[in-house]
Amino acid sequence: MTNYEVVKGCFDSTPETQIKLNKIMDTIRKNFELFGFRPFDTPVLEYFETLAGKYDEDSEIVGEIYRLSDRGERSLGLRYDLTVPMCRYVSSVKQLKLPFKRYAMAKVFRDGPIKVGRQREFIQCDADVVGLTGQDAEAETLDMFYSTYSELGIDSVLEINNNKILQGAFLQFGFDEKELESLILSVDKLKKIGKDAVLDEIAGKGLSQSEAAKAIEILEVKTFDEIKLKATNETLLLGICELETLVNGLDSFGVEYRINFSMARGLNVYTGNIWEMYDKSKKVTSSIGSGGRYDKVIGDYAGDGKEYPAFGVSFGLVPIAACLAEKDNKEVSLTEVVVAPLDVELVGAAQKIAKSIRLAGEKTEVCYDCKLKKAFSYSEYVTAKKLVILGKKDVEAGVYTIRDLETKEEEKVSFEF
Repeated sequence: MTNYEVVKGCFDSTPETQIKLNKIMDTIRKNFELFGFRPFDTPVLEYFETLAGKYDEDSEIVGEIYRLSDRGERSLGLRYDLTVPMCRYVSSVKQLKLPFKRYAMAKVFRDGPIKVGRQREFIQCDADVVGLTGQDAEAETLDMFYSTYSELGIDSVLEINNNKILQGAFLQFGFDEKELESLILSVDKLKKIGKDAVLDEIAGKGLSQSEAAKAIEILEVKTFDEIKLKATNETLLLGICELETLVNGLDSFGVEYRINFSMARGLNVYTGNIWEMYDKSKKVTSSIGSGGRYDKVIGDYAGDGKEYPAFGVSFGLVPIAACLAEKDNKEVSLTEVVVAPLDVELVGAAQKIAKSIRLAGEKTEVCYDCKLKKAFSYSEYVTAKKLVILGKKDVEAGVYTIRDLETKEEEKVSFEF
C-alpha cells in the first residue's frame, strides 16, 4: 500500500492552524507597512549558483539547500531565505530608487535538523532596507521588530552584537583573516559547551589556544567600558562604536536588549551590527527572529566591487507560533454569522439574506442542512457569533430571526428583496 505521509519537517496546515498563522502574519504585515516597507516577492526556484555562490562549498547553509534540475539539466535550488533573492534582484536593477524598503512573507526550504521551532518548510517574514548607512535606521527598524513581538503577546528580548567586534578581537592577537570564520564558529558555541570546550575545539583546528583565550576574554566582558579598556585593534574599535551608537537608539525607543559580544551570525554575510530575538519565557529556546547589516552581499552579486548598504530583520513564523501555542487554544474560525433556512424551498431567500449581511461587512455562510439542530451544531463548530433562523412564516412576513449565540438574545429583522 502506498505511503502518503507528509514529508518529515513539513506539515499540513489545517484551517484552524492557518487562521492563527494568518493572524500572526497580518500583525507583522501591518507593522511592516506602518514603517514604510512595501511588498515584494521572488521565485521559489533560483539557480543553485545564485543561492550558494556567496558561501564556501562546505558551509552549513549550502548543505541545507534542496538541489534539483530542470529538463534542460540546469542546476537549480529551492530558496532557503528571502534575502539572497532580494539581493540578486537589487544587483540587477541599475536605476533602483534608494532607499529600497521591502518586505516579503513567503515559504523557504532548508534540509536541516528538525526541532521545536524549526522545520524544513517554513514561512519567513522579512523586512530589509537597502541604501542607508549608519545606525539610526537600524534602531528604528528594531523598534518595529520589538514592538511587533509585544503586540503578538510575546515577552521578548533582543540580543545584539557586531561582527567587527568578533573579528577584531581575534585580529588583535595575531590571527589571520582567513582563520576568522573557523574561530568564530567555535566561539558561537560558548553558551552551549563552555569556554574550555571551545578552546579545545580551536586547538583541534591547529590554531593557537593561548591567543584564542585572550580574544575570548575580551568577548566575555559585559559592558562597553570593559571592552574599550581591552581594545586596541581598529576593526574591534569600529565595531564597538557602531554597536554603542545602535544601543543609544534602542534606549531612546525603549527596546529591551542584552549585549552579547560573543554572539555570531553569518561571518560571510553580515558586516556590522547583528541581532537575534528571544522568547524570555524560553518556551522556544532558539531565536524567534534575527537579522543584521550586510553591506557587501549585493555588491558581490553585482560584481562591481562596490558596497551597497543593507540590513534587515526576519520574523520566525514557526517559532512565533510555538510561543503562542498555549495562549489561544480556542477553536478559531472566520465565520461570524450562519444563516439557517429551515426548508429547502427557503435556500434562495437565505442566500440573498447572507449576501446582504456580507455587504454590511460580516463574514457569513449558509447552513444547507435545513434543520435547526444541525444549524446550532454547525454554528458552534465554526464558532459563529450569530445565527439567522429563517422559516416559512418568516419569509411570508418579510422578517428573519437573528440569535446572539453568546447572550441567547433574539430579535426580528425585516428584509426585502
